Amino acid sequence: MVASWVIGGVLLLAMLAASGRAAAVLPADARIAIHCGSVEHCYLVSKRAGLVIWPAVGAVLFGALGGITGSGVAGDWVPGVRDVLVPAVMCVALAFQVGAMIRAGSAGRPGTPPGLADG
Repeated sequence: MVASWVIGGVLLLAMLAASGRAAAVLPADARIAIHCGSVEHCYLVSKRAGLVIWPAVGAVLFGALGGITGSGVAGDWVPGVRDVLVPAVMCVALAFQVGAMIRAGSAGRPGTPPGLADG
């Protein structure tokens, strides 16, 4: 289970690094998507807010899931679930973050599909 937390921490650091890279690469007027479950619940926020929200979401997920898997609540769970839950959720959060930042970087460019430019 400790390896699960270490991998989750590395993925959280990757989320911070992705925000740092996006801060340097994205234009100042970029709008970053915040996904709340589906395309219908996707909100565009300013660059600064998006670069802070994604790692904050990752930190909350890491803390909550790490706490749950390490507590007595997960004592009866299959050990494989406890070992894989934190890294799996962190991978999904990182993938959504990177996708949102790629979308923010490509919006408005010539040749961008209409769905990306419209937001």
